[in-house]
Amino acid sequence: MLIPLLRAVDRTVEFALFAIFLAFTLVGGLQVFNRFVLGLPLSWSEEFQKFGHIWMVMLAIPVAYRRGAHLGMDMLLRLLPVLAQRLVAILTELLWLVLAVAIGRYTLVIMAVARHQESPGLGLPMHWVYAGMVIGSAYLALVAVRRFATLFGWREPPPHDLGA
Repeated sequence: MLIPLLRAVDRTVEFALFAIFLAFTLVGGLQVFNRFVLGLPLSWSEEFQKFGHIWMVMLAIPVAYRRGAHLGMDMLLRLLPVLAQRLVAILTELLWLVLAVAIGRYTLVIMAVARHQESPGLGLPMHWVYAGMVIGSAYLALVAVRRFATLFGWREPPPHDLGA
């Protein structure tokens, strides 16, 4: 029951990343066409792309972390005894969780201030823009807990196995 739910969350986040990337790529292309072909630049496209990047980065960090795609230096780690390697792995997962909680907590503080502000180009409430950081940090915390659990025997199928 838990694995299919986690898979659904993973797929939803990955689909959201696809949709965000597609949207700001299309808007970027539209901006280039309008500026250089029509001579009528869009006033809102740069802001749209900036906000799309915020959302995309904050959602892509936990996806890459879940897949083990972040760069790592483990040359010295492999020289340590197995128990020390395990302790470093536990500490690493705990630090990811602390990072996720810190980003989420402090972004909520910023959102409280930004609740009454609008973006100049799109007229969006700024707390909508910052919501991507909260959602991304919540997903990062979920991934950190999942990875932490795998250190103690919980078996999660690999992310590329879509047969579950």
